[in-house]
Amino acid sequence: MARGKLKDVDTQALTELAETFPSTAPKKRKSQKREGDITVTLRLPPYIYKALRVKAAAEDKTQRELILMGLKALGLDIKEEDITDRRRN
Repeated sequence: MARGKLKDVDTQALTELAETFPSTAPKKRKSQKREGDITVTLRLPPYIYKALRVKAAAEDKTQRELILMGLKALGLDIKEEDITDRRRN
């Protein structure tokens, strides 16, 4: 578009029209982190990480759930409410 043609654009009308459009900004998700939770980072061989992802998807669980279930099976005292998928609450 040539520069000279833009001077005829009603910028006020465009601004008002733009305000009626839905926002394109991503919605901010509320943090699922509970007070007192600690983030742990660990390094895994790729085959273990892949197996964890596949198992979680097959069982419709999160990786976090599977890890906590495994720790509970090892005898750690883990409450059931800490194992549940927080995304579904």
